[in-house]
Amino acid sequence: MKSLIKLSFLSLLVAVVITSCTKVAGLQMYANGTAPVLSSSTNTIVPKASDSTSVVLTLNWTNPKYATDSSTEKYIIEVDSTNSFTHEVTWTVNGRLNETFTALQLNNVLANFGFAPGKPFNINIRVTSSYGNNNEQYKSNVIVVAMTPYLVPITLSSSVTSALTLQISNATSTAATFSWNGSPYGSNTISYAMQFDTVGGNFANPQVFQYGTSLNSSIVENDLNTAAINAGVYGGLTKNVEFRIVSYKGTGYTTPLVYSNVIKFNLTTYVPVPANLYIVGDATPGGWNNPVPTPSQQFTRINAVSFGLIINLTAGKSYLFLPKNGDWGHKYGGASATGGTLLADGQVPGSNTPAPATTGTYEIVINFQTNSYTVTPYTGSAPSNLYIVGDATPGGWGNPVPTPTQQFTPIDNASYGIILNLTAGKSYLFLPLNGDWGHKFGGATDGTSSVGTLLADGAVPGSNTPAPTTSGVYEIVVNFLANTYTVTPYTGPTLPANIVPNPGTLQTGLWLVGDATPAGWNNTPGALASQHFTQIDNAHFQLKIALASDGGKSYLFLPAAGDWGNKYGGTTDGTQAPGTLLFNGAVPGSNTPPPAAAGNYLIDVNFLNGAYTLTKQ
Repeated sequence: MKSLIKLSFLSLLVAVVITSCTKVAGLQMYANGTAPVLSSSTNTIVPKASDSTSVVLTLNWTNPKYATDSSTEKYIIEVDSTNSFTHEVTWTVNGRLNETFTALQLNNVLANFGFAPGKPFNINIRVTSSYGNNNEQYKSNVIVVAMTPYLVPITLSSSVTSALTLQISNATSTAATFSWNGSPYGSNTISYAMQFDTVGGNFANPQVFQYGTSLNSSIVENDLNTAAINAGVYGGLTKNVEFRIVSYKGTGYTTPLVYSNVIKFNLTTYVPVPANLYIVGDATPGGWNNPVPTPSQQFTRINAVSFGLIINLTAGKSYLFLPKNGDWGHKYGGASATGGTLLADGQVPGSNTPAPATTGTYEIVINFQTNSYTVTPYTGSAPSNLYIVGDATPGGWGNPVPTPTQQFTPIDNASYGIILNLTAGKSYLFLPLNGDWGHKFGGATDGTSSVGTLLADGAVPGSNTPAPTTSGVYEIVVNFLANTYTVTPYTGPTLPANIVPNPGTLQTGLWLVGDATPAGWNNTPGALASQHFTQIDNAHFQLKIALASDGGKSYLFLPAAGDWGNKYGGTTDGTQAPGTLLFNGAVPGSNTPPPAAAGNYLIDVNFLNGAYTLTKQ
């Protein structure tokens, strides 16, 4: 029985083996593909911008012979700057054995690789084939194509094509508009700037206007006039000038790419109106020292285009006008002792402006609208000091008035300012001599809504000058050249005299405190006794003191010794340029920085112009 079971099992096993070895008809077999062979229509490409949309490269490759429908085969074209293909740019093609590229496509690739335009660079290309599901990938041979990337030319156009005469009356009007096409280079940010120069200057040291990514611009007459003067077209001259656009890679304006065509036209400039004006020369009391003494040799602004000055001039000598005190960079002057055409910079005679033939006091008026100046004997009555008196003022009608609080602060050669509480419904006068009723100045209006006409002596109304309709702190400015006065609400740092300090503190004045000063931060009246400013007049304070240099030290101005309730200060050391005077919460937590060099300094604090300056002694 056991033998029969073994025989049956053996027969079954043989049957299974025979069945498994039987070949099934119709089973499909897939052979391996082959790597494609890549070729190109050219190995050197030197396109121009005009070829941007033209086909400049055709790639072909052989069929990898996959056992599938060729329309489902996938090909990835890889382009890289090196043979490693670690940061390649790719294109995918399905079913085709070729691909074409325009000049713009390849140009963008080279630009994004960081290649500079105008130089040939090699790019490496290969093709990776696969089934549509990315299986069974084969990489082709690598071919090298040399290409020179190109830049798109820039064409500049202008609204001005002929002569242009700039006028000071049109200073804020548009002088010219410009437009240009973009010059992209790959995905890089391209910035544009306009260069401006005189014809013949060849843009060796051009004036530059930066426009970012904009493709158009406009220039107002004042800006173009300033650029022209800086380029050598002195005020009032006529020269041929030229413009061009330059493109830059990035935003730093350091890597120029494309220069546009050049536009030229004839340009006439005007003498610009400076913010301030000063006189210097041996014909003046201050001589040729620069900076000149102020305010005595600082011109008074008469209106938007004119300045005036009253000064003693010495015959046989000369002078110049300067827009910036202490700076010889620009100058104005003329060829006549009595007036004439105002000349600027290089047009001013080397002998400077001659003084009148007779020594005496003269009024000089400069008009930048007409490019002229006049020098005439002065017969007016501009005072050397000015005071305010009246029941509208804290001092009432008592004469002499309290000084220095009711003594005006000189602003320049012929104008004065004061910051004062005025009481509505009352009146006041201006006096050239404290304690003397012999002469007076005033007006018929309160000077708040419009400029008041300044009257003198008997022309002053018997009712005097009316105070504003609302009581408060006002800034009064009296201009003896323009014969005007203005009264405006004062919005600057509170004048020390108008601050009510805590009980037990010293009031009425200005003190210096801080570890940059000899007394340190000891804020007691005794400690600060030697650090008390001298009040020169209503809004002007000065102190000579030794200051430590920077190094974490600082200081503050206090309106009351022993009281931290109020303070003044600034963000700069005030040595190179006036610092803006700040009040209370606007003062930096780090306080006011001391000068870079330790030493003795004159600190000048002026509430009328809201500034402080430090001068090394």
